[in-house]
Amino acid sequence: MNKSKRNIILLAFCFLALLFITAYLFVAIKGKALLVKELENLTHKKVTLSHFSLTPGLKLEIKNLEIEGLAKLRFVSLSPSFTGLLKGKLVFNQLTLIHPELFLDKVPVQVTDTKVSTGVIEPQVVSSPEPGKNISIPFGIVRFTIKEGAVTFIDQTVSSGSIKIEVKDINASIKNLYLYPNPAVTEFRLQAIIPWKDNEDQGKIDLEGWLNSLKKDIRATLKINDIDAVYLYPYYSYWVDLDKARIEKAKLNFSSEIHGLNNNVTLDCHLELSDMVRKPLEIGEQEEK
Repeated sequence: MNKSKRNIILLAFCFLALLFITAYLFVAIKGKALLVKELENLTHKKVTLSHFSLTPGLKLEIKNLEIEGLAKLRFVSLSPSFTGLLKGKLVFNQLTLIHPELFLDKVPVQVTDTKVSTGVIEPQVVSSPEPGKNISIPFGIVRFTIKEGAVTFIDQTVSSGSIKIEVKDINASIKNLYLYPNPAVTEFRLQAIIPWKDNEDQGKIDLEGWLNSLKKDIRATLKINDIDAVYLYPYYSYWVDLDKARIEKAKLNFSSEIHGLNNNVTLDCHLELSDMVRKPLEIGEQEEK
């Protein structure tokens, strides 16, 4: 290699190094303000965070991120895949959320004052893509982890006025999550508990399986146990009268085996009512069928 070629390569290397350093310093210095601004524009809520850092390896760490009334995250860590970036895709080698909390509030459609609500869920009209066009977002995560997460859901549309459901201790792991065609098999596992009001027992959620989005195959097992059937009565009060049935306590257990091949999915589901306690008959009251 002659001297002129070596000089050209050296200059190109120096230019790329200078470009990287400039971009790194810009993100490291301005990244916190840019992230807060973008999240506020996206959610229309106040956003705060206590720590924002970017390592030379482009690993981003965020601490105490709060989106007012919508979400809190104690710690976020993510690192991009340079191979994915070279291919023009936004792929992260890892994304970790520690103690994320999500708040959702479902209000009746006629309610327009959202100041007292948190994350408002409203029906949205989704426009269909034009025929013949496939929408593919070049985004992916090699390893996605959630530790000690929580979701608080308040439904103000039920007949009783409102009902609050909390899901806690959410621990989940997902491998190879891609939003574009990719031959990798997605593996997922989720565990969580549902504490019930005035009840020592806790509901349990367990989901495990895999998905091949390219071949449209899936195999998964879902188990939801020890659900407080009386607490969730507002959701089925139209069909069941608990007072007439004299049901004081009961548990619901649900399981489902999911099998899918070539986009044909079969769900083998089982619903069980157990541990039912009935109120005693009052004096003179007759037993009904």
